[in-house]
Amino acid sequence: MIKVSVIVPVYDAEKYISECIESFTGQSLADIEVILVDDGSTDASGGICDRYASEDSRVKVIHKANGGVSAARNDGLRAAAGEYVIFCDSDDFMEQGALAALYGKAEETDSDVIIGDVYRVIDGEKKRTVFYAEEFVTADRDFIDGLISADIYRAYCPLMPESGPAFGYGGPWNKLVKRSLLIRNGINFDPRLKGIFDDIIYTAYILAAAKSVAYISLPVYGYRIVSDSMTRSYRPDTIEINAAIFTCWQEFFDKVDACGKFDKPFYACVVRRIAESMPLYFVNSKNEKNKKQLQLEFKNMVRNEPYRTAVRNVETLGLTKKQQLAAFMGRTGIIRPFWGLFR
Repeated sequence: MIKVSVIVPVYDAEKYISECIESFTGQSLADIEVILVDDGSTDASGGICDRYASEDSRVKVIHKANGGVSAARNDGLRAAAGEYVIFCDSDDFMEQGALAALYGKAEETDSDVIIGDVYRVIDGEKKRTVFYAEEFVTADRDFIDGLISADIYRAYCPLMPESGPAFGYGGPWNKLVKRSLLIRNGINFDPRLKGIFDDIIYTAYILAAAKSVAYISLPVYGYRIVSDSMTRSYRPDTIEINAAIFTCWQEFFDKVDACGKFDKPFYACVVRRIAESMPLYFVNSKNEKNKKQLQLEFKNMVRNEPYRTAVRNVETLGLTKKQQLAAFMGRTGIIRPFWGLFR
């Protein structure tokens, strides 16, 4: 029996993909499959994946035309046969012993979702990210809804560690999930989001569907910070992506009958996207529009929903300084003195 299916979307990752694959084939939990979805790579990634598949029968490769990370993850899900599923990005890696620890907790508790801690890796140096103040196994719906709130905006974590709210509450790469839960609830990744926030909304759905969730205070994943990541590059479609994100969140709220319970973290999420949109679009040197045009576009954007309600009702205490400034600019329309601070 395959205990865990590991799904890795791969695109032009020849620099890191070998380390990624070997972090799984070297796991102490042997009853796994590693599904590598080559998403139309233009470098040697596809060939590297094929070589590992020829050497280890647990490694399987899907070659496809480029369709984006969400579609690649979904292709991997359709091919998966494991009792549980976990994801890994092709420039990241799993800590040794991590799958055994996660699956062991799954066997012990029969939880639908098991969460572990993460290392952020910058220039080879690891820095641990602790998610919660203590380990837990819970079926308490209010507490699990609190986990969803943290997924929407991290300052709403219900069991805050001493180090403060963590990076990556919405990541799919430190969460072992029952595949039957995904199938039963039709949960996958939304291609409309073009790889931005698709993992966060996926996590919201798995937590909403879960009857029980467990957390182990153990670093299970290495998240590599890559300077040219798509989340930090110029995005001319930023406003459209924001609209898709907010639409998907509203669909989630409607589906789970949220009744306003997630309004506060959602307002903070909207403000976060305003602040992130500044370097991605409004003040990015690759944007060919002039400053006057962009400032007018910003003003028009924040006059519309959900920006308008969010900037007027957001709780600023948990926001970063730039997010607080973005909320102020959106609320007051005073933007010129602060515009350059977002570069």
